[in-house]
Amino acid sequence: MLRVEVRCPLEDKKTPIEKLIRQYGIKEGDIRHFEIVHESLDARSGRDAAYVYQIDLDLKSEEYYRKRIGKNAKSVKRYEYRSPKPGNLPLKHRPVIVGFGPAGMAAGLLLAKKGYCPVILERGMSIDERKEAVEAFWSGKELDLNGNVQFGEGGAGAFSDGKLTTRIKDDRVKAVLKYLVKFGADESVAWTNHPHIGTDRLRIVDKNIRRTIEEYGGSVRFCSKVVGLLHEHGKVKGVRLENGDEIRSDIVIMGIGHSSRDTFRMLHEENVPLEAKPFSVGVRVEHLQSFINQNQYRKIRFAHELPPAEYFLSHTSSLGKGTYSFCMCPGGYVVASSSEDGTVVTNGMSYSSRDGVNANSAILVQVDSSDYGDGLFDGVKFQENLEKEAYILGKGKAPCQLIGNYTGKESQNEIIKVKPTYSRGVTMTDLHELFTPAINRSLEEFFEYAEEKIPGFTKDGAIMTAVESRSSSPVRILRNPVSMESEIAGFYPVGEGAGYAGGIMSSAIDGLKAAELIISKYQKWSDL
Repeated sequence: MLRVEVRCPLEDKKTPIEKLIRQYGIKEGDIRHFEIVHESLDARSGRDAAYVYQIDLDLKSEEYYRKRIGKNAKSVKRYEYRSPKPGNLPLKHRPVIVGFGPAGMAAGLLLAKKGYCPVILERGMSIDERKEAVEAFWSGKELDLNGNVQFGEGGAGAFSDGKLTTRIKDDRVKAVLKYLVKFGADESVAWTNHPHIGTDRLRIVDKNIRRTIEEYGGSVRFCSKVVGLLHEHGKVKGVRLENGDEIRSDIVIMGIGHSSRDTFRMLHEENVPLEAKPFSVGVRVEHLQSFINQNQYRKIRFAHELPPAEYFLSHTSSLGKGTYSFCMCPGGYVVASSSEDGTVVTNGMSYSSRDGVNANSAILVQVDSSDYGDGLFDGVKFQENLEKEAYILGKGKAPCQLIGNYTGKESQNEIIKVKPTYSRGVTMTDLHELFTPAINRSLEEFFEYAEEKIPGFTKDGAIMTAVESRSSSPVRILRNPVSMESEIAGFYPVGEGAGYAGGIMSSAIDGLKAAELIISKYQKWSDL
């Protein structure tokens, strides 16, 4: 195939393939198949803004067109995901997967489609029940410990922007994106530069994946919390549930989320090797989306035709701490994401349309043992204390402050233009009281840097709401880098909660890799 690059200015109303045909004189009858593989926006100064596409073409007379198109074309092979052939070892029991977030879903889907009939255990609710519980909490009702933003079908990502951007270089990314489109995501996620699904579409995708797993012989059990790992003589034997049931299996994939603190503690008691790892904490900032658009698109003609603008900022403080924007949600909302009573946890979410009035982003500061201690669970305790202190500081609501007031540039601390989207209410206060001096200093220096890069970032009523504490796991479940197993044979820790991923895509691919290793080792359950 030929991969051809074509540039489509904003004012050009032709489709990418129409533009390509016209630009390079390609005969429509010579195109056997085409596929858009990448889209990005080129808005560099000094030229008209344009979308740049890479399109794969299956052409008659490929060599002729390669010479004709020249440097904007290169030969490529069509990628097709192939799972390994089944191994020879018999399975005594069906594989067990703990957690039905991206890692557990990906592993479960592959194992089910290949005839391994996995049993998937999820401590939270199905997505429809979970949606009701979460929206009730957002409207001011009590927290449901089994149905919240952190636990349930789809994992924490089910109530987020559904971002699919990842820095990992793995061909499986293409396969995962195509599957997401198949299960209900917009087809554009397969090629856009910063793909996102939106929380409304992501819920549909989650349900379709579950139904497919069940159609192929797998089973998904909700409200099934694992409280014990069964193992003997260095080999896994299954899991024990909160209701006392035991499920026997020689394969357990642990695809829990980063908020499964009780599960981390259980695994430690079961002598599963763990280690503390650095993570990040901070705040959610909100601006008017119109302000972000104006700043990012100010020199672009036809800017009104562009999607809501994003930004990414990164800075190293004078203390050596990395401070950065994370999970930026254009046209989004700051949402209540607690999983424990008496705490405040924030996260960002947007729907597929991204049509909210505000833009929001986490601003995070890297923390490590120098901030919280050397103990295995000191980082977990640090998170817990921040979340409890945020609840106290906010008097049961989320503590909030104008960025200008926090940096000392503005004396007032009252809501002006930017209205908080955190639905359970905010209390205007001084967030210096929440964070350590090192975190406060890093945030202050970041905001000074952000003001230079995006003038007005700290002004005109921009707000910050605390606390953003669940960006990644504070614990890693140790595993062999080749076999992906713990010291306990047959036990596969995967995904974000296990400390090996940082988002929907990397978690899904980690789950896929574990499933591939299991397939290559064992016979199909359906063959036994």
